[in-house]
Amino acid sequence: MAAVSTIQGDAHFTGTVTAGGLTPSAGTVTNTSVSATAAIAATKLEHQFALSYTQNGTAASATIPLHVAYGAGTIVSIKAASIAAAVGAATVTVDLKKGGTTCLSGVITLDSGNTARTSEAGSLTVTTYSADNFLELVIVATAGGGTLPTGLIVTVILRENAAP
Repeated sequence: MAAVSTIQGDAHFTGTVTAGGLTPSAGTVTNTSVSATAAIAATKLEHQFALSYTQNGTAASATIPLHVAYGAGTIVSIKAASIAAAVGAATVTVDLKKGGTTCLSGVITLDSGNTARTSEAGSLTVTTYSADNFLELVIVATAGGGTLPTGLIVTVILRENAAP
């Protein structure tokens, strides 16, 4: 093995520096270190998606195909809200499923205890997915003698590799 040379203090090079390998110390390459014109290929990046599903008017039961994964990824969060809250015994539940299996510890429930225009977060038990996984929302609206909420919105945040 070759002897390791150490340079004490700062160093400035006016020409090109080449190396057989480079292992930067943790935290030394930051966002400001990357040139705005670096033209880094999309396949080398992680992409964040904010996928939203909305229902105008009164909430209704539906199963919604949300996303087919191109690359492996992470489910970051899911939130649901409505413009007008449910009244009485009416409820709307929201479930996020991967390949038909829930990703949540329990469905998100919007009922008369919720505040209009205030989101409710789901508790994720499954946070990873693979290329070609199918994500869907399952919404169940139950009037139950009350008034269903209106203006439903569900937002799921995903971070996905660009390459499968």
